[in-house]
Amino acid sequence: MKKPSSSFPSAGRFYKPDERESALLLLRLIEVRDAEREKPMTRVRLAEVTLKRLWNRERLSEQFLSEVSEWLLSAGWAFLFAGTTYAAVQTGAVENWPAISSKRIRAEIEAVRNGEFDFNTLDHLFRRASDTQHDRKDRHATDE
Repeated sequence: MKKPSSSFPSAGRFYKPDERESALLLLRLIEVRDAEREKPMTRVRLAEVTLKRLWNRERLSEQFLSEVSEWLLSAGWAFLFAGTTYAAVQTGAVENWPAISSKRIRAEIEAVRNGEFDFNTLDHLFRRASDTQHDRKDRHATDE
């Protein structure tokens, strides 16, 4: 176990915080941002460049991120990659989200089990949200 240093590393030395320390740095950043707001922070979006700078890393390996995520979970934050950015969400906030059950698509699940389901009927679900927003704008423009 590392001993906490009472001073900064000497000049020319490059220190890379470990996973625990990296989680603490992110929690501190969230704490500081939270203090600037009237409402408590329950979710944050984080650019990869921000995390690299925060953690003094040139790349973010899956192993490293997984370990940081584990430490963040201990503090009540879920950490995830969201396609083009990273995010952290307070686990307490997630518990208040609406829940869904597989009972709603019981017939589809049964068809899958029987090898009879046509997954091509669900391809529209892979559309990106931005595509859907553009479609809405296009429809709205033609309605005017």
